[in-house]
Amino acid sequence: MITIVVEVVIAVVVIFGLMAPLETLRWWSNRYPIPALNAPEVHPVPGIRRFAVYLSGIEVLDGDQHSRSERATLDLVRQHLPDVIITEDVFPYAMENRGLPQRATAWLWRRIDKARRRIRWWPSAMLISLRNVMQVLTSADPRYGETYSFGMASVMWRSLINAGYDPANPAPVTVIGYSGGAQIALGAARYLAAQGLNVDVISIGGVYADDPALDHIGKLTHLSGSRDLTQHLAIAFPGRWFTAPASYYGRAKRDGKIQVVQLGAMKHSEYFSRRRTLVDGRSYREATAAALIAALSD
Repeated sequence: MITIVVEVVIAVVVIFGLMAPLETLRWWSNRYPIPALNAPEVHPVPGIRRFAVYLSGIEVLDGDQHSRSERATLDLVRQHLPDVIITEDVFPYAMENRGLPQRATAWLWRRIDKARRRIRWWPSAMLISLRNVMQVLTSADPRYGETYSFGMASVMWRSLINAGYDPANPAPVTVIGYSGGAQIALGAARYLAAQGLNVDVISIGGVYADDPALDHIGKLTHLSGSRDLTQHLAIAFPGRWFTAPASYYGRAKRDGKIQVVQLGAMKHSEYFSRRRTLVDGRSYREATAAALIAALSD
């Protein structure tokens, strides 16, 4: 029985791994040879100092299904920074911003989502995370990453324009990525910067690779919990090792582009928690929001 389960898991991993780059190649084939960051008609919102795009972690189904704790954290930031607009309508694990419930396999993803809401550690619920992880790996892959990142930049560009961004008077842009969303944020930031924008990236416990975008962004702020083991999965990317000082990551770190902010004894799933508290009495949510506010205020 155990052997059968292992074989099924391996088969699922292989299938997702093969399908992930195919979606990227299909997207590119539909736009070649003249890709562009297309956007709807511009309706600028005055008085905005900075725009930000939030990308959720690998458990999300689409761009409209962030957890209540994530939304509450972003609302805290908005209350303190009324001159900053944060959009949160981007699904970072699909180049066309087409969430899992908008696909032919919607019935499957809805059933899995319903099951994991009843039983948090329901085994099949891992399929959502596994599927999205493969998109993160595609973004980090030097063979497909540039295409994937360009596609995500197109989605983010539309999100910004819809929120009132004015390309004729470009305000600074920050892309915020939680967990696997940090790699997507970093990769896409390169192409947003190519539009002449001042682009920064904030990683919340994020896993990100040695990405070429590090040569093009202003800075990367990594919010880190001391008990967050997931963020250390970045060790899988050799360009992040101390033995690669000439890599994109190595140069960015040496040039002071990367800032690590220690938030306290948070685990990977606790950055937005209102129940857990630090020794100073602040909830983890308040501490994360304060770090976001500080980074967006620079």
